Amino acid sequence: MVHVWLEAALVAGFILLVAGILIWLRAADRKLALLLEAAQSMERSVGTTAAQVCEFVQPATESARIVQRQLDQTARIFDAARRVGDAAADASDTLCRMTELLNETASRHVEQAGGKYRHRIADAMDWAEVGLAAWQFWQSKRRDSHSSACSRHDEGHDTNY
Repeated sequence: MVHVWLEAALVAGFILLVAGILIWLRAADRKLALLLEAAQSMERSVGTTAAQVCEFVQPATESARIVQRQLDQTARIFDAARRVGDAAADASDTLCRMTELLNETASRHVEQAGGKYRHRIADAMDWAEVGLAAWQFWQSKRRDSHSSACSRHDEGHDTNY
């Protein structure tokens, strides 16, 4: 009989142990379900945040591309302006040298011609200066009319470098 009571106590203890483990597993399952729900909520929140960040990143990327293109175009404009400035400086140097040579040559001729032709030579020099100014004016107007009056794609100045 003791043996039966001992077996009954062991069976009752085993049943209580199993019942306790089942209660603990059910509580752990509930906590795991709550944890899973919180993780899903966080995943949705992270997805929404990622979508918002992408909405901001795409326009920023496009803005950066636009700025880069504008900087590239500005660099080309500055390069062209530098080339024009260099060409103008070269033309100015050449014109100064020509003017110096013309003045030296005219002075020599005036000195050689003596006093009786001095007045005529001065008049001729004045007319030569007027002619040079007119010729330069005509050349600049001619250049302006050719570059602005181009009607076909193969006329005018080449601006592709």
